[in-house]
Amino acid sequence: MATTSRARERRERKGDRSPLAILLDPKTDIPLGERDIRVEDYLNDKIQTATDFENLDRLIASVEAQKLQLEDQLADARQKFSTAKDTATNRTSLMQQQTQEFEKQQASVQERLMIVTSSDTPEEATERLRGPLEKLRKLRLAEQYVDMLEYIESLKDSARECLPENPKEALKPYIQLKELAIQLQQLQEPAEGAAIHLTTYVQKTSTDLWVEMKEIMSDEFESVLKKSKWPNPAAELTQEWSDSFGKLLDLQAPEILAAREPLVLLPMSVLAKPFILQFRYHFFSDKPTNHPHQLGDYFFQWFLGTIAKWEDFLRENVGPVLAAHFRGNILAGNTLYVDPVAALITALLPVLKEKVDTLVSEISREPQYLSRFMVQLMNFDDAIRARFNYDGGNPEHGWKGLTWDVLDTWFERWLEVEKEFALQRYRDIMDAPDSGLIDYDSYAAGKTKPTYGATKVTDLILTVTLQYNKLRRFSHKFRFLVSIQAEILDQYLGRLRDSLDVYQTVTSTVGRTLHGVTKEQLAALEGVGGLESLCKVFGSAEHLNNMLNEWGNEEFFVDLWDHLQDRAKVTPVEDNLVGNMTYTEVKDCTSEAVGSRDEGSVFDVAINDFQSLRNKAEKLITGALKYKFPANLSQYLSKPEWQTIDDAPLSSLSLITVTPELDQPLQIFQRNLNFLHKTLGNAPFKRICRESLESLEHLLYNDVLLRQDFSTLGAARFMQDVTAIQDVVDSCMPRGSGPPLGMPRLKEAAALLNLPVEAEEGRMPLMEACQEIYAGGAQAKLALETLGMTHLTNFDARSILAKRLETQQY
Repeated sequence: MATTSRARERRERKGDRSPLAILLDPKTDIPLGERDIRVEDYLNDKIQTATDFENLDRLIASVEAQKLQLEDQLADARQKFSTAKDTATNRTSLMQQQTQEFEKQQASVQERLMIVTSSDTPEEATERLRGPLEKLRKLRLAEQYVDMLEYIESLKDSARECLPENPKEALKPYIQLKELAIQLQQLQEPAEGAAIHLTTYVQKTSTDLWVEMKEIMSDEFESVLKKSKWPNPAAELTQEWSDSFGKLLDLQAPEILAAREPLVLLPMSVLAKPFILQFRYHFFSDKPTNHPHQLGDYFFQWFLGTIAKWEDFLRENVGPVLAAHFRGNILAGNTLYVDPVAALITALLPVLKEKVDTLVSEISREPQYLSRFMVQLMNFDDAIRARFNYDGGNPEHGWKGLTWDVLDTWFERWLEVEKEFALQRYRDIMDAPDSGLIDYDSYAAGKTKPTYGATKVTDLILTVTLQYNKLRRFSHKFRFLVSIQAEILDQYLGRLRDSLDVYQTVTSTVGRTLHGVTKEQLAALEGVGGLESLCKVFGSAEHLNNMLNEWGNEEFFVDLWDHLQDRAKVTPVEDNLVGNMTYTEVKDCTSEAVGSRDEGSVFDVAINDFQSLRNKAEKLITGALKYKFPANLSQYLSKPEWQTIDDAPLSSLSLITVTPELDQPLQIFQRNLNFLHKTLGNAPFKRICRESLESLEHLLYNDVLLRQDFSTLGAARFMQDVTAIQDVVDSCMPRGSGPPLGMPRLKEAAALLNLPVEAEEGRMPLMEACQEIYAGGAQAKLALETLGMTHLTNFDARSILAKRLETQQY
């Protein structure tokens, strides 16, 4: 420790205070013994064998080089340390001088402030100077305002100086002014509304300047047009005309590029001025053509006629100028800017829209005129699209039309009007005397006949479709479907259901007991009255069902369904699907397939309802025939004369007439079948006949054939009765309608019962048939096949043969 202390004293005397020197001085800080050990370790590491002495010179040279390098590093470190120390000393001295100078100045300011304000303290002096300083700030701010206003005026003057010769150069100061207005507006919010007057002034100035620039250029173009006597189709357009047209396009270039809606081109607005004046003269003045009740009869035709009249002129003269101006431009494919006809339509549409808005407002309380005008408006939109290929600058979706904007305000009112008209028309149809009559004249034989009311209801639904099928918004179309068409269908469905309910009440014992029945209701069901009331429901329901299926496959309703499904796929189930309608509400009035991958249509619910009603009516028609058979045939079923024995020769049995007790039931049956054949289509008629004949067959087979004993004469008479029934059925069957209907089992049973006791050659007599059939097995089966019996079993045959008196002794 003593050695280290002496070394430090020596370095302090020498003025060397480097920490590196303290750490690395081998002479004073490293003990002698330690230095020897280090030297010894170094030499042992470098000289380990005798051959290493040969490299001793090289080793010594390396050590000397390292020594020199370390000495250089030490000298460099001492130099840097000295420089840093001097810099720190100078900086400290400078800071002391600045601090002393600031304290002197502060004291001087406080002293002068108190002298000026005669205040005792600096705070009191500062408070007294606050007012003058605020005035000074406002003065400087006013000076900046004046500079800003001078700058704004210079931009305005620069823009004016370039017009009308160089509109492109005029745009430069205008754009600067416009950008300044935008910047000030953006700075308003962070500055908490500061400089509101300046911001407003700059915005107004930029707007006024733009209007002034357009007026200057438009006036120049108008003067050129006057020279060419515009509008004159025979006028020759000069180069001056084309140049002035192009200047207006140059001036409007920024506005065109920034446009997001159809924009009126400045030169086209100038060209359209005479037409706009004509339009206002005819349709905004006190002329007869401006009467509200004329609706769009005149001005829509005027508009279309004007465009058609100037179409060729525009394409020949204005088209090339537009094409040349926008060539290579991003808007070169936009018809609003390269098609002169589309540009003229765009220029004239604002005044037409003004007229349409005014007219709709005037007639909004006159339903019949509003309804008629909306159809005119949609037809006009379609005419513009179709005749002039006008797409409003949107080739993907097309022009939205004037109807789009009108319905933004007036859709609810229009829907209310159309709904009231449709429902009133429906009520008139239902109240008409022929509403419940079957329409035999409009449909061919073999087709189900609806009522006149059903036909008129479908016509009404079709008329409503024509009222709204040109709408472009899905929500509007769906509202019409649900609010009007679905409502009419639902009301008519309820009316048909009520008709069936009344029928069931009148014809059922329970219904008559609970609700009572009037004489008029009973009289209405006499004869074919009951069948007629059921056929009205059946025919009407089938007509509606067929029409709804047909409409569901039409392009308009297919698109409506596809759009509904697309919306359902991206709408959560808990959200409203269309307007204020939830998923459940939409499904209840359209289809259960909404939101699924199943096929469907917007009329699925209505189709299912009318189909169910039709099926119910068909069952009631079948029941009306079936359940009356026992009552109508009551005397026939109890006839005791089947065992009568007659001595007439066998050849006279074919002349036997129908049983008298069957005459009246047979007439009723034929009357009913004739009515059904006339009223129903072939398919439902055959279904009803088939089921009814099965019931009649079962009744005659079990209650006559198997309950009575028959003599030869009785069997022949029964056979004749069955044949007469079959003849009635055959007479009502439409030609070419497939296999004939009948009672095959009863017919075979009657034929087996009617086998002769003594048969002609080639025919099987009664007793032989008994022997074969009672033999059983294959023999009985072969006998039935020989007799042509395919619907009778062996048991049936035995039961039938047992009813002949001649076989009862066998």
